[in-house]
Order: sequence, then C-alpha cells, then structure tokens
Amino acid sequence: MHRALLPLIALLAAWPATAAPRPSTGGATRPKVEVAFVLDATGSMGPWIKEAREKIKGIAADLAAGDPSPDVRFALVRYRDTSDAFTTQVVPFTRHLDVMRLALDGTEPKGGGDTPEAVIEGLRDGVRALDWREGDDVLRLLYLVGDAPPQTGAGRPHEADVLAEALQRGIVIHTIACGRMDSRGQTFFERVARHSEGRAFRLAQLGNGARGADDAKAAGTRATGSLSAAVSGTARAYADSVGVRFDPAARRVAINTEPLALDGVDGAVAESGLLGAQVREITDLATWADLWRAHQSVSAAATPPPAVDFTRHHVLVLGGADAGLALAELRGDLEARVARVAPASPGVRFVRVPAVDLPLITLNAEGGAR
Repeated sequence: MHRALLPLIALLAAWPATAAPRPSTGGATRPKVEVAFVLDATGSMGPWIKEAREKIKGIAADLAAGDPSPDVRFALVRYRDTSDAFTTQVVPFTRHLDVMRLALDGTEPKGGGDTPEAVIEGLRDGVRALDWREGDDVLRLLYLVGDAPPQTGAGRPHEADVLAEALQRGIVIHTIACGRMDSRGQTFFERVARHSEGRAFRLAQLGNGARGADDAKAAGTRATGSLSAAVSGTARAYADSVGVRFDPAARRVAINTEPLALDGVDGAVAESGLLGAQVREITDLATWADLWRAHQSVSAAATPPPAVDFTRHHVLVLGGADAGLALAELRGDLEARVARVAPASPGVRFVRVPAVDLPLITLNAEGGAR
C-alpha cells in the first residue's frame, strides 16, 4: 500500500460510526446558490485568476457541506477594456465544475494598458446577461474581483442603474480589490459592496521580504488574503437566508497536527524573512527548501530545513515576523479541510499535518472568512 494513502485511510477510520448519511431533500426543495465571478482579465490580474482556477473546487466543496446540501451553480464574466480584444465575455451558469475550470483556464490575463478598466460593463453583464434563477429559495452572490477603478464617460453604463437593478433582483455583490489599487478604485469597490448589501475585501498578494510588506501597505491591509476563503466565508454567512446551515464541527473530524521542533518563543520563530499573517501549505521538498531559504534570509547563520517526509506529511506555515497566526483547529471530511486560525504573537509557526490531497479552507477562529 502506498504510504501517501495512509493519512486518508486514517481520516476515514476516525469518522464517527454513528454518523448517518444526510437525507436527500429532493431536487425540487433543495435551496439554490448562484455564485458568479466578474473577473478583471487584464494583464495585472494573473495571480488572482490563477488562484480562482486552483481553488474553485474547494469553494464548491465547502458550499456543498451545508444542511440541506444546496444546488450550487457557477458563472463567469471576464472584462478588460473597450480598446482590448474584448470588453466582456460571459460564461453562463453551470453545475459542472469542469466547465468552470476550463473557462478559468481559458482566461488569459492580457491587455489593460492604462489603469481604469471596463469594470461597470463587467458588472452590467454579471447582473443582466446571466440567467439568475428566481425565487425566495435562491441565494444570488456576485463577486467582483479586480485591481483597478472603472472607466467612466459618455457611452458607458451608469453605475447607479446597474447597482439598482442588482438590488431589485436580490443579487448581493461582494467586491475583492486586489493588489496595488489606488484610492479611487478602493472607494469604488467599497461603495459597490455597500450599496448592494455585500462586503468589501481588500487583498494583497504578499511575497517574501520587504517587497511583500510594501505591497501590504499599498493595499491597505497587513495580511495576505485568500480569494477562496472570502468566497466560501461570505457564501456561508449569507446562506442562512435560504435555509442552509453550516456546522462543520459536527460533520468534520479533528485532524492531528504537530508543531515542527524549532527554537522559538511560544512556538514561533520571531526572526524571519516571511512577512504577513499568511497561511501556506507546503506539499513538496523543493517548495519547502525555497520557503526555508526565504525564512532564513535575515539570519546570519543559515541551517538546512527540518526533515519532512512529504509522502506522509505537509507543512502549514502560519504568520510572519510582523504578524503572527496560530492554528486553533484543523478538521476535515472527504471533501475539504477547514483550518481555523487566530491572531498570535508575531512570528512564523510551522505545523506538520497529514499529507491528504484535499482543499484547505482557512477561517478565522470564530468562523468568518480570512
């Protein structure tokens, strides 16, 4: 038997013997969840398009864990600008994740040039061009993901008209402002979310060292953000409106974790080249070696990384020299794992976890999205 399967077998064995399968509520009575991404597809958006592509299955698994299990559909609207090869492209709602993955794989970040983009055109098509389902048992969520303010002027749709229609149709718009967005763009993204009764997120993609800290300050946040956690967390928070309840602690079993044996105070290494309240899962030796070099980039005497058998374990890297995080709990089922993290003293914590190939969803200790 391959050793990589052992953690998954152990997870299955730990599942409570008395847990009964959840009854099917039938297609006609299942609550419905509609999730549409309106995604900036210009050249500067490459990292977030990549994350959406990689995490879409994890988002779906998390949403499907509700009780009763909802009927979830995904859609995508790409936007660039009127001077590019296209202004908007619409991928209709689908239940098939492979269709959405192919659509995201085909979203090549190009064009843009000047800073403002066709953001309002993207929102317009997200509200009007998609076949949103009607009814009181439907949760309609639209996620605007971009890193630039909108183009305005003659011949362009009016922000107020698009947002009024979204509100009238019961579409809640959440905004996720990425990267080095200027104050005009941040104000616009916050206004859009507030008007449609949604939430505004500002995410920074942090690298290692001083550049990551500069990026965080420019984006108005100390910590790294996770697109998948923002989507999953807000969908879970709003799902009660259509009768979907989430109680992962009742259905997911605890997964054993073990801190790596390192010198430090309160289990954290304060001197590190890693910055930001970040959560990373390291799954292979090469990435572990690269991250360890970055971690030790501020140390006078470098040491080799601790030995990890990546066929049996992965490493969770939490926090940074300027903003600490601690792992409060890790639980999982056959679809996903949920890591609950809490603020802690500054420093990096390294935690060994079973090597199971399942999506990792990161939530605050109290349950909200990070």
